[in-house]
Amino acid sequence: MIERELDMARLIYQTEYELEEMQAEGIDFTQALRIIKGFMGTDDTLDALQGFERRYAKAEVDALETDDYDFDREWRYEVYSYNLLVEGFGKLFAPKEA
Repeated sequence: MIERELDMARLIYQTEYELEEMQAEGIDFTQALRIIKGFMGTDDTLDALQGFERRYAKAEVDALETDDYDFDREWRYEVYSYNLLVEGFGKLFAPKEA
Protein backbone atom coordinates (compact mmCIF):
# COMPACT_ATOMS: atom_id res chain seq x y z
CA MET A 1 0.00 0.00 0.00
CA ILE A 2 1.33 3.44 -0.94
CA GLU A 3 1.01 6.04 1.78
CA ARG A 4 0.21 9.57 0.74
CA GLU A 5 0.30 12.60 2.94
CA LEU A 6 -2.96 14.51 3.30
CA ASP A 7 -1.80 18.11 3.24
CA MET A 8 -4.74 20.22 2.12
CA ALA A 9 -5.68 22.76 4.71
CA ARG A 10 -5.72 25.96 2.72
CA LEU A 11 -9.08 27.20 1.60
CA ILE A 12 -8.98 29.48 -1.42
CA TYR A 13 -10.50 32.92 -0.95
CA GLN A 14 -13.77 33.71 -2.69
CA THR A 15 -15.73 36.93 -2.38
CA GLU A 16 -19.17 36.96 -0.77
CA TYR A 17 -20.66 37.53 -4.23
CA GLU A 18 -18.87 34.46 -5.63
CA LEU A 19 -19.93 32.34 -2.66
CA GLU A 20 -23.55 33.40 -3.01
CA GLU A 21 -23.44 32.73 -6.75
CA MET A 22 -22.01 29.24 -6.25
CA GLN A 23 -24.40 28.41 -3.40
CA ALA A 24 -27.29 29.39 -5.65
CA GLU A 25 -26.02 26.84 -8.18
CA GLY A 26 -26.67 24.15 -5.55
CA ILE A 27 -23.34 22.35 -5.97
CA ASP A 28 -23.23 19.44 -3.54
CA PHE A 29 -20.37 17.18 -2.44
CA THR A 30 -20.94 14.67 -5.27
CA GLN A 31 -21.03 17.38 -7.93
CA ALA A 32 -17.94 19.01 -6.41
CA LEU A 33 -16.08 15.70 -6.72
CA ARG A 34 -17.11 15.40 -10.37
CA ILE A 35 -16.08 19.00 -11.11
CA ILE A 36 -12.64 18.82 -9.50
CA LYS A 37 -11.82 15.36 -10.89
CA GLY A 38 -12.92 16.42 -14.38
CA PHE A 39 -10.90 19.63 -14.23
CA MET A 40 -7.79 17.76 -13.13
CA GLY A 41 -8.33 14.79 -15.46
CA THR A 42 -8.04 12.09 -12.80
CA ASP A 43 -10.41 9.79 -10.99
CA ASP A 44 -8.29 9.85 -7.82
CA THR A 45 -9.80 12.31 -5.34
CA LEU A 46 -6.62 13.01 -3.38
CA ASP A 47 -4.55 13.50 -6.55
CA ALA A 48 -7.22 15.84 -7.94
CA LEU A 49 -7.33 17.97 -4.79
CA GLN A 50 -3.57 18.19 -4.35
CA GLY A 51 -3.08 18.79 -8.07
CA PHE A 52 -5.66 21.55 -8.08
CA GLU A 53 -4.00 23.24 -5.11
CA ARG A 54 -0.64 23.18 -6.93
CA ARG A 55 -2.21 24.42 -10.19
CA TYR A 56 -3.99 27.23 -8.36
CA ALA A 57 -0.79 28.25 -6.53
CA LYS A 58 1.05 28.43 -9.87
CA ALA A 59 -1.77 30.48 -11.40
CA GLU A 60 -1.55 32.91 -8.47
CA VAL A 61 2.18 33.39 -9.04
CA ASP A 62 1.65 33.84 -12.78
CA ALA A 63 -1.11 36.39 -12.07
CA LEU A 64 1.19 38.40 -9.81
CA GLU A 65 3.83 38.48 -12.54
CA THR A 66 1.43 39.44 -15.35
CA ASP A 67 -1.21 41.35 -13.35
CA ASP A 68 -3.87 39.17 -15.02
CA TYR A 69 -6.35 37.68 -12.54
CA ASP A 70 -8.97 36.45 -15.04
CA PHE A 71 -8.35 32.84 -14.02
CA ASP A 72 -9.99 33.59 -10.65
CA ARG A 73 -13.37 34.22 -12.30
CA GLU A 74 -12.92 31.45 -14.85
CA TRP A 75 -12.16 28.87 -12.15
CA ARG A 76 -14.96 29.89 -9.75
CA TYR A 77 -16.73 26.51 -9.99
CA GLU A 78 -13.50 24.61 -9.43
CA VAL A 79 -12.44 26.84 -6.52
CA TYR A 80 -15.84 26.47 -4.88
CA SER A 81 -15.75 22.71 -5.40
CA TYR A 82 -12.22 22.46 -4.02
CA ASN A 83 -13.16 24.45 -0.91
CA LEU A 84 -16.32 22.41 -0.37
CA LEU A 85 -14.36 19.16 -0.56
CA VAL A 86 -11.48 20.34 1.64
CA GLU A 87 -13.94 21.52 4.29
CA GLY A 88 -15.84 18.24 4.11
CA PHE A 89 -12.75 16.07 4.32
CA GLY A 90 -11.36 18.30 7.08
CA LYS A 91 -14.40 17.47 9.20
CA LEU A 92 -14.02 13.79 8.39
CA PHE A 93 -10.38 13.69 9.53
CA ALA A 94 -10.66 16.13 12.42
CA PRO A 95 -9.57 14.82 15.82
CA LYS A 96 -12.38 13.69 18.09
CA GLU A 97 -13.34 16.13 20.79
CA ALA A 98 -13.13 14.84 24.34
